[in-house]
Amino acid sequence: MRTSVTYRLIYLFIVITSYYLGFTFIPETTNTRLGLYPVIVASVIYFAVLPIFYWFMIIKAGKQKAWKIVIIFSLSCAVARYSYPEDIAQYFDFILWLRYPIMGVLLVIEFYLMFMIVKGLYQARNLSGDPRIGVLDKYDDDKKKGLALTLATEPASWYYAIPRLSKRHVKSLGKITLLSGKASHFLVIISSLIVIASVSYQLLVDWSQTAAIMAASFILYGFILMTANYRLSRYYSFYVQDKKLIINNSIFNFMIIPFADINTVSINQAGEDEINHTKVKSKGKNKSNELLKIGRSKQHNIKITFNQPIKYWGMMGAFVESFEQVLIQVEQPIDVINAFSEINSAQQPLAC
Repeated sequence: MRTSVTYRLIYLFIVITSYYLGFTFIPETTNTRLGLYPVIVASVIYFAVLPIFYWFMIIKAGKQKAWKIVIIFSLSCAVARYSYPEDIAQYFDFILWLRYPIMGVLLVIEFYLMFMIVKGLYQARNLSGDPRIGVLDKYDDDKKKGLALTLATEPASWYYAIPRLSKRHVKSLGKITLLSGKASHFLVIISSLIVIASVSYQLLVDWSQTAAIMAASFILYGFILMTANYRLSRYYSFYVQDKKLIINNSIFNFMIIPFADINTVSINQAGEDEINHTKVKSKGKNKSNELLKIGRSKQHNIKITFNQPIKYWGMMGAFVESFEQVLIQVEQPIDVINAFSEINSAQQPLAC
């Protein structure tokens, strides 16, 4: 697991724990033996400790924009409104004013999703590959690419979720051992979506039945994305298209590597760097500060090095990182090496 992802998970655990303890130990009134002390401690954690951790563990470690620190302040304000004693919580009532704009935004999202569904189905009817691949070639700026990639995930979801649409997809070179590619994981995720949708409806129905229905519908709509995630991870996680190597770490994260940027593809065994490697094209070697690992294993069996840093598009384009090496765990590593040998032979003979 990459350092930035580890920090995000640790921070998520810290946030959930902090808010849970706040709801548990902050009294309903300040007329207790402890007085304002629980509120003061919670305020320090909500508005000082958590933002500081967010700055170092999310923004700095993940190389994110500084303005995103507003997210944790907004979340802390919402939690304070419902966890503080009423005489103090009233100062956070401005959070409640946002419910009408939020409902408006949800309505816009619902209509936008309907439009994107129809558009995505129309565009995907004749596609022979992932709709996300083409959008990255249209822009030079990473911000535009990230936004385009996020929007392209919608038609990509329908493309992979419906077998008829993806029947013309190129054959995979191998299968990466991903948890998201297991049927048991898929069933757990789908069951969780149903449970979360039901719970969200029950929590919101007293506040607004319209908002409850919209929230539940939005959550259940995730069935399409999760189905696509399962089918892509199981059948199309590692393939070649238009002289590019496509590596899918679920539908949320992927890499597009032109053959010209691949230095070596090798079997990685027992911690050795390069054994029985196949060179695709060599222009010199670079060292990487951090190694990207894809697949569930302590010891990955395929190693790919690049001539220059290659972008890794995480969370549907929201997080972008660059790597010069990647370790992958595939089910049949020899078949992958042989497939690259055939690709080499078809292009030009290179020394191994």
